[in-house]
Amino acid sequence: MTARPPGARGRALHCPRCGALNGSDFDRCIRCGAQFSAPAPYAAQVRGILDGRSLLATKILGALTSFVFVGQLLAARAQGFGPLARWDRSNYLRFGALRIDPGEPFEPFRLLSAVFVHIDVLHFGMNMLSLGLLARAAEPAVGSARFAIAYVLTGLFGFTASAAWNLLVQPELMYTAGASGAVFGVLGLLLGWLLRRRDPRWKDLALQAAFYIVLFGFVVNAFSNEIRINNAAHLGGLVSGVLFGLSYAGPARGRYEGMVNLGALASVLACVAVLALAQRSPAWREAEPRGRLSQLEAPPRAERPEGRPRPAPALQALQSLQARRLGPAGS
Repeated sequence: MTARPPGARGRALHCPRCGALNGSDFDRCIRCGAQFSAPAPYAAQVRGILDGRSLLATKILGALTSFVFVGQLLAARAQGFGPLARWDRSNYLRFGALRIDPGEPFEPFRLLSAVFVHIDVLHFGMNMLSLGLLARAAEPAVGSARFAIAYVLTGLFGFTASAAWNLLVQPELMYTAGASGAVFGVLGLLLGWLLRRRDPRWKDLALQAAFYIVLFGFVVNAFSNEIRINNAAHLGGLVSGVLFGLSYAGPARGRYEGMVNLGALASVLACVAVLALAQRSPAWREAEPRGRLSQLEAPPRAERPEGRPRPAPALQALQSLQARRLGPAGS
């Protein structure tokens, strides 16, 4: 083993063949003996930008989620809702929530846009806190580009599993949104990574995953009528995350890094595109209640219903109960 010139010193490097950690001045891997090729002049700069320890992907995805949530808050305020209230369905649909309605037209882009929409402040805070805690371990392990791809696709697979369940197994009208499917995907990513590398810590992580799914999923749904947890999205995200972790923990392929970086960029751009499609969709305008007005506008007198009998109190109670059962489910 020989040392590189003093000017080539920098951060420690992972072997592209076996993944072992080597000094930046090594020309061969300390574990498998693979020859290291000389880096291109710009390689150190690119590696610094995409270094998983900077949590670049987490910052970008978290910022995009926060941007959407601020938009939800402003739209809710314009409708007369407070930040702690349960908002109108048009708010959720406007920013990309998934609506599953058997027999009605389906908008596939909502399978991804729903990852960035949240039901209320508590829902948003819990998901972002969980993402921050898990990402501190997951993103440095797999790198920012791979982390971004896994987060976006596990969130997509989670809501795909949710849609399949509600369309094929339990047909019912449901509104659902949230980053929990992708957060469970990050948990699965760590689990698969540790499992393939035969790290005994995977057992503790598997117990934590089972605990959270049972406690926050099935137990909450069993004892609460106000809150509904999207278990299908959680399980779909977790299982797909494990598959990504198993794949990422295999031998690294240095020649594919460019494609991985392009895939991460495409994933983030796809998220922005589907959020824009949600804004242009007519679904949220159709869901706006005609009886609730924005603080900034009032309908013409001709649009105000006059002489229409008000529903009986019993009918109002029944409608309220139905709305509560069909309320948005948190993921």
